[in-house]
Amino acid sequence: MSDVDVPQASREDSVPSTPPPGPAPGPEDLLGLRIAAALIDLALLAGILAILAAAVGQADLSGGNFSVDLTGTWAVVFLALALGYYFVLEAWAGQTVGKRLLGLRVLSAAGARPSVRAVAGRTLLRVVDWLPALYLAGFITTLATGTRRQRVGDLAARTAVARAAPVRHRGLALVPLAVVLLAAAGLLAYRATSAGNTLTYRADGVSFNYPAAWTDYGTRYGESSGSGSQLWRTFVGPGPSTPYDGVIVTAYPVSQTVAAQNIGALIPALESEAKQLFKQAGGGVQAGPEKITMAGKPAVRFRGTGVIAGGTRYTSTIVFAFNGTTEYFVNCQYTAAKAAEEAKQIVSRD
Repeated sequence: MSDVDVPQASREDSVPSTPPPGPAPGPEDLLGLRIAAALIDLALLAGILAILAAAVGQADLSGGNFSVDLTGTWAVVFLALALGYYFVLEAWAGQTVGKRLLGLRVLSAAGARPSVRAVAGRTLLRVVDWLPALYLAGFITTLATGTRRQRVGDLAARTAVARAAPVRHRGLALVPLAVVLLAAAGLLAYRATSAGNTLTYRADGVSFNYPAAWTDYGTRYGESSGSGSQLWRTFVGPGPSTPYDGVIVTAYPVSQTVAAQNIGALIPALESEAKQLFKQAGGGVQAGPEKITMAGKPAVRFRGTGVIAGGTRYTSTIVFAFNGTTEYFVNCQYTAAKAAEEAKQIVSRD
């Protein structure tokens, strides 16, 4: 047989071909982690809010309901505490409690630790991110910035949130969260237990306690009465079957500023008005006038009686309290059958 040359496979043919490289992976989308971290921080701040409100008497936990109504100076104090929480932790460690638990941290645009000035800027702009409510502006901005996930504060301060380097004992960040939430729950439970079976009416800068079985009939604004034009009027009581038991608070405008220094000049007129009111009710004044203070405001108190249909007599304590150019007429009245449920007046003005 003649020799036949068999072609040999080339070196190039023996090496498998390499597929072309695909697109480079983009930056990791941390939207879910950011939302979860924000919720953890909000839970911690909610605990601080509950503690502060309970400590200053602006929280109510009774009748199975929980409400917080921080107003005036205390609302400003809480806002300062909330902003301070973010600023101090992010300036010190680049992480809030929520970010540390989920392995995130705040970085500058260059990937370095942000300056204190940048952290201050992104902290103050949280107020804008919160608008109109529940971080809506910040959430929309975060969605609009793609995988960079920057809110308004990040854009202005040129910061971003990225993965943090792994650290040991990251779970210890749960300790302050647990302490705050347990303290809030314990304080509210204590106040609810010590307050007894009472509820708190709180509106228009006024608050007072009343028995939990009573009904709040709401507030009416801008009505007129024999005493003049009312700013508002509210009534709470046991129910429609006993209309002469309850607490009535009415606010009136007055033409002059009334303070502790000049309330004495009004006593004769207030005494005349009190006598007329009790006389119209079929009774009379039993005690007063008595100069007192109600939540630090100058006031004059009277006690008297009235008679309703059927000859049933009721007792009424009325107080004229003043806050600048506003008069609060407080009437706590009760029949003999409801004497044990007389509400204590705790009227305040912020």
